[in-house]
Amino acid sequence: MSNEELKNTENSQPETEVNSEETSASAEQTAETVNETPVVEPAAEEKEEAVAETNPEPEVAKTEEPKAEESADPKPEANKSDDSETEDKAHYNSVVSSLEKLIGTEETINVEVIAKAKGGLRVVYDSVPLFLPASHFSLERNVKDDKLEAAVNTSFEVKVTEVKQIGDGKIVIVSRKELVQKELWEKIKVGEELTGKVSSITNFGVFLDLGGVEGLIHVSRLSHSHIDNPKNHFNKGDELTVKVVEVDQKNGKISLSKKALEDSPWKGAEEKYKAGESVKGKIKRLTDFGAYVELEPGVEGLLRVSELSWAKRINKPSDMLEENQELELKVIQISEEKGQAALSLKQNQENPWPALAEKYSKGSEASGKVEKVFDKGAIIRINDEVDAFMPISRISALKENEDDKPLKLGAEIAVKVIDSTAKDESLVVSPVLTEEQQEKVNNRREKRERAPRKPDRKSTRSELQSRGHLV
Repeated sequence: MSNEELKNTENSQPETEVNSEETSASAEQTAETVNETPVVEPAAEEKEEAVAETNPEPEVAKTEEPKAEESADPKPEANKSDDSETEDKAHYNSVVSSLEKLIGTEETINVEVIAKAKGGLRVVYDSVPLFLPASHFSLERNVKDDKLEAAVNTSFEVKVTEVKQIGDGKIVIVSRKELVQKELWEKIKVGEELTGKVSSITNFGVFLDLGGVEGLIHVSRLSHSHIDNPKNHFNKGDELTVKVVEVDQKNGKISLSKKALEDSPWKGAEEKYKAGESVKGKIKRLTDFGAYVELEPGVEGLLRVSELSWAKRINKPSDMLEENQELELKVIQISEEKGQAALSLKQNQENPWPALAEKYSKGSEASGKVEKVFDKGAIIRINDEVDAFMPISRISALKENEDDKPLKLGAEIAVKVIDSTAKDESLVVSPVLTEEQQEKVNNRREKRERAPRKPDRKSTRSELQSRGHLV
């Protein structure tokens, strides 16, 4: 609200705060403006008639003696004026008192706009002048003068927000902002199409001004095409037509969708990109779990990391792929309704596992490089063509002591195949041990076998019962 508008610092809405000096100044000005508007003063014509009656023409006065019953006595006229003024003041005080009781309630009154004033509008209720600040005329932050002028001679409902003491009198402040907002909320329905202007842009979506209330177009509802950052596609002030998808008046939230009014690029996708067929696509973006591949604008499929290679375990897609790279893939699954497609790179190539299982059969030896070490074991890449798993139990044979970490990333190691299955796409290996290492392993095994075992709790209890120690 501008400095010229009246605000209620206690009873009006939070946005209506102004300092007391501004409020007093505007109220005094409004009071002066109101005082200029006669409430019960007779019209000009009536004044002339009254003057004519009390001041007869000179000629008549000279030739005729005034009759006693027609002589004007100024005292009764003065008493009549005083009585009228007293009645007007009593009416004013009565109306103001009744309006004061409406503050903080849901009651409304119907007022008539009689003029545009500085900082707002002069309105009348039951012959009593009131003031409507410009910031409480509508939901707009800055109401233009032409809109205020257009409201003159119209009437509408308002709520009483404050009664301000100005000198010996009072001025009543009213607002229609809350009523306009309520009316607007009631008009916004799910499924309705609305047009608004972009008020702000964030990483998660676009806020649209719907004429006093804001709605959010979440980034996922901006377009069928993927949008990483809305700021790269929209500007403040852009006019957009959207569809209302959710209204939560209690929490003041409106969810909108621009995508819902666009033709879906997925229409006919199941017929065009059939499951089991090969397609060409371009990588649009990489994630930790896979890559999104564009088949055509608006139609993207997910290539998961597990579908990148038959024989190699890929930690992250960026290890072998890059954005804008073109690939030939196989469609695993596609849903036009959900707008989703699952793609595979490895299934568009021949499965090498039958040949690998034969080449690296159980008992065969090979050299490999340590690719990954984790709690359960390690990944060993053999001859740069297949990844094998080495269990943690096999790695312990290489330890010099309990705290030793025998495997380091990138280290070369000789391995022996202990299991090879083409069906499970599995290759399990063990380190090739030197005679000294094998001897240490055997000694540890013998030591574990000779060590006395802790008695089983159940068997101990049964033995004690049999001896009569337990009942």
